[in-house]
Amino acid sequence: MAEQVKNQASEWGLPVWRVGVIPHPYSLFVIAALLGACAGFGAFLLKAMIGWAVDEVQSNAKDIHFHSVIFLLPVIGIMLTVAFQKFVVGRNIEHGTDHIRETLITRRYNIRPDMMLYPLIASTLTLGFGGSAGSEGPIATTGAAMGSNIGRLLRMPPNLMSILIACGACAGISGIFKAPMGGVLFALEVLKAEMTTVSVVALVIAGVVAGMTAYGFSGFTLDVPLTHPQYFDPSMSGWVITLGIFCGFYSLYYSQVGKWLKLLFAKIHSVWLRGLVSGSIVGLSLLIFPALYGEGYNVMAKLIDGHFDAVFQGSLIYDGSYPSLFTIALICGGIALLKSAACYSSNSGGGVAGDFAPTLFAGCMFGFFFAGIANHFLGTAIPTENFALIGMAGAMAGIIKAPLMSLFIVIEATGYYGMLFPVSLCAGASYTVVIVMSHLFKVMSARKSDAAVHSDNETH
Repeated sequence: MAEQVKNQASEWGLPVWRVGVIPHPYSLFVIAALLGACAGFGAFLLKAMIGWAVDEVQSNAKDIHFHSVIFLLPVIGIMLTVAFQKFVVGRNIEHGTDHIRETLITRRYNIRPDMMLYPLIASTLTLGFGGSAGSEGPIATTGAAMGSNIGRLLRMPPNLMSILIACGACAGISGIFKAPMGGVLFALEVLKAEMTTVSVVALVIAGVVAGMTAYGFSGFTLDVPLTHPQYFDPSMSGWVITLGIFCGFYSLYYSQVGKWLKLLFAKIHSVWLRGLVSGSIVGLSLLIFPALYGEGYNVMAKLIDGHFDAVFQGSLIYDGSYPSLFTIALICGGIALLKSAACYSSNSGGGVAGDFAPTLFAGCMFGFFFAGIANHFLGTAIPTENFALIGMAGAMAGIIKAPLMSLFIVIEATGYYGMLFPVSLCAGASYTVVIVMSHLFKVMSARKSDAAVHSDNETH
């Protein structure tokens, strides 16, 4: 039997490892399922914690007067998160996805056990008080920490440790979005996890179990629950591609604003001052557009369902009368412009949150804006709600540069698989624009550098 174990392990192309007489590839699949269940429950728990915090903060704020304190809420949340990281965690835990990628690249697979809990608490503080970002980065970190510590407990070899960490992160994303394939493609496209038969099967198992666990614990509900059916008219395909192209240019803007803000925060050496500045940017954004509060899933669902008041109620620019469709489109455009600043201020200046969900929100607003503007000025009949949903994938594909992950997350999070074709068109067009423009920028930058060097040589 031992010889059979060795031979089967050799066929999988991995070192011999076993639990009892079970060849280790099968044991790895069992562990991946366990990871999926744990991370899926963790995703449900994080959503519940954030929901509880939002309800408590908003109910207490309304007793005072919500609109008079909305500016202060994200400042308080980010400052509490800064204090938590400084005095409890002992280090910066922002941008969890970047840390996971670094862990896999450097092959330092030992993630602290407390990282299974700390990101959840920090994210609850940031988002509960109005941070305009997502919860996927923290839960991905939690899942990766679960994979690392289970692997160490079982004394896994390094190549299996990397698979378990990728499975944990995949399970976290699958659970938080309730999107199994989205989580798998996150591991492959974003984390650049190895693509072997064993690793891909393990990722799929972890993703499916996590997504179904979170789905079951949340009462079999989606994060973007739509009540009005969404159907695609094939005659709109040209406009969908056009939306994707514009989403690509919007993605470049979104990313550039993020780079500027990261540079700004890097120049502020005091963590307290950095938290105050970033919280103030978020607070000002909420003061103008309260729809930017938190993750924004409810606002996206209402907008796509035709309840447009979700984007303008409580805003400083709302005068009490119901605005025209064109005005609503302009408001969505304004929200899309501010979303990048609000997101990066929420998770780069002291807060702990995710980068993915904000791109869905931004794309939803931009898609509605695009359709509304085209209808007003060109006399078209583009379905604004339809394009709000399609734009979600366009923005995420361009900003994250992960088109396959983006289209599956949008389809799985909304449950509208019939929209796969237009979502794919938009995501592909957006991604293509970003890749082409990024290449052109690099070429132009290289030419400028060469010209500068040539000029210096001539001077000397």
